[in-house]
Amino acid sequence: MNIKKISLILCVLFISASMFTIHSASVSAATNSNITFEDVTKNHPAYEEINYLVSLGVIQGYFVNGKRVFGPNNNVTRGQAAKMVVVASGNKPLIVNKSSFSDVTVGTEMSGYIERAVQLGFFDKNIKGEFLPNKALTRGEMSYVLTKAFNLDTSEYEGIDSPFTDVGITHEYVKYINTIYYNGITNGTGKTYLPNSTVTRSQFSLFVARAKSEKYRLELPVKGVTVPDTSQVIGLVKVTTDGLNIRKSTDSSSTTNIVGKVNTGGKLSVYAVEGNWLKVSYKGAYAYIFKQYAEFLDADGNALGAVEKEVTTKNAVNLYVKPTSSAKVISTIKANVKLPVYKTVGGYYLTQVNGLPGYVVANSTTDTVEEEKPNPNPDPGTPPVTSGDVLGRVTVANLNVRSQSNSTSAVLFKLNKGEYVQVNSISGYWAEITYKGQTGYVHKSYLKLLNQSAKPLQNRVIILDPGHGGKDPGTVKGSVSEKSITLKVSTQVKQLLENAGAKVYMTRTGDTYPSLQDRVDFTQANYGEIFVSVHVNSAANSSAQGTETYYAISTGDMYQEDIDLATFVNNQIVNNLNMKNRGVKQEQYYVIRNMVIPSILVELGFLTNTEDHNKMTNDQYVNLFAESIYNGILQYYKKQ
Repeated sequence: MNIKKISLILCVLFISASMFTIHSASVSAATNSNITFEDVTKNHPAYEEINYLVSLGVIQGYFVNGKRVFGPNNNVTRGQAAKMVVVASGNKPLIVNKSSFSDVTVGTEMSGYIERAVQLGFFDKNIKGEFLPNKALTRGEMSYVLTKAFNLDTSEYEGIDSPFTDVGITHEYVKYINTIYYNGITNGTGKTYLPNSTVTRSQFSLFVARAKSEKYRLELPVKGVTVPDTSQVIGLVKVTTDGLNIRKSTDSSSTTNIVGKVNTGGKLSVYAVEGNWLKVSYKGAYAYIFKQYAEFLDADGNALGAVEKEVTTKNAVNLYVKPTSSAKVISTIKANVKLPVYKTVGGYYLTQVNGLPGYVVANSTTDTVEEEKPNPNPDPGTPPVTSGDVLGRVTVANLNVRSQSNSTSAVLFKLNKGEYVQVNSISGYWAEITYKGQTGYVHKSYLKLLNQSAKPLQNRVIILDPGHGGKDPGTVKGSVSEKSITLKVSTQVKQLLENAGAKVYMTRTGDTYPSLQDRVDFTQANYGEIFVSVHVNSAANSSAQGTETYYAISTGDMYQEDIDLATFVNNQIVNNLNMKNRGVKQEQYYVIRNMVIPSILVELGFLTNTEDHNKMTNDQYVNLFAESIYNGILQYYKKQ
């Protein structure tokens, strides 16, 4: 019985040793050339490379049921990998009297190759005194082993990002993965490298053959092909938040693609706008940032500033990155398109198209004459009517004063921006005014109505828009939704405004879902004079926090009024609730870009940030948010 047990143990040891013996260094090349494997046919993708390693004595395989096999689909272990690279690199086993590892037995064939591989620095980790010879080799470890065993130069690839989305610039093996990639040893799996995945015996044979002989290498990727070409820059942005993640792909659900961070004020060159993402350059490679947290600058790196005027293109014109016709063309603008002008540089206007700033030739445009835009389908219901001691400050240039309260009657004269008129009465969207003894009618959207004796908000028509609602909860954190916060705050603002004498209308008063166009139509039907949309923010990075308020630039709008209103409201919230000030920004959100009255969209805070979340879900702070919006509106109307 004991003899049988001994025989069985010896048999098992023999088979185990045979499986580990991938090659025999003592076997001559002539003998090796006759080796064939039952499980590696001529159609196998690694057939040529495996036979190349056989000819070098690197692998020999093992026998199963009298047939020589290679086991190409089995994972290669750390011990097997050590033996293969020691032999392939022209080295011999190291004989030692005492093992360096508790899990490697002195005197075994495995011991000599592992000791030599570690002595030569082919493996980088000593894990608690163990080598883990039977543990499968990972692809990350493989990059290190091959780089060291075949003395590949890593100096060109230090401190640069990898071409793979799952290997960030801070990954422990990034420079080794870069090295084997740019030396034609591996090209990964699509856009990924899978550094924690295992390697099969046939795959490792491919990689060793490529590292050993240039004959088997892949077509070398040219370092720098994916490096940004600065001639293709379409703009420059300034980051508006701290700790903004810079990613190598447009996936905010993962952290493996984060290659760096940038803080407020950091500037990045932009190569493309891809939905909500900006394609930028970072440390010599393409990367992505979330568009919401960046502000476009002019070609000199300065803020765009306020809009000076509006022009209309006379014919198709190019939008250039810089104020010169030799600069990159961002896009071509059709004829009869109205554009905002921020400044004049030489013979070019700085403008903005679809959110991208650029320059157009000035003499290819003409100044736009602002026309009234009464609602084409006014509500037949009874419009609000007011009269008394009210002044109107003109908010646009060349405002037509008409003989009757419609847009088709004769133009009596024009008013300039900033001039004041006496408002005699208001009916719907039309105001009867008197200017220097002449009486006529203007569209009230182009007047800032200023009460002279009554309270500042008396009879002002204000539209409040609680964001989202119904089937659209907005951002959600746990049991708290954006739609519930915006409705609660807006309802309190309404009460405060009405107590001050204003006429207030809300786009929703319950958990309903008016579409974006419904909100625009509602505003027009109720002859709104200002529009305030209330929202709550969110971000993948929980450190993002604070209040920000948006205005839009649209044809016929009075941009400075939007900016004033946004600034007053934003500052009130920031100061009263000690919120981080993310500033007043321009963005073409639907509900504000489709208004000709002063319109803003305020983001109270970030539901994804603990501090902001606690404030927006606390009744005392909710009251403060409402009071702050109210005070901002009041401050706007007090400004004459």
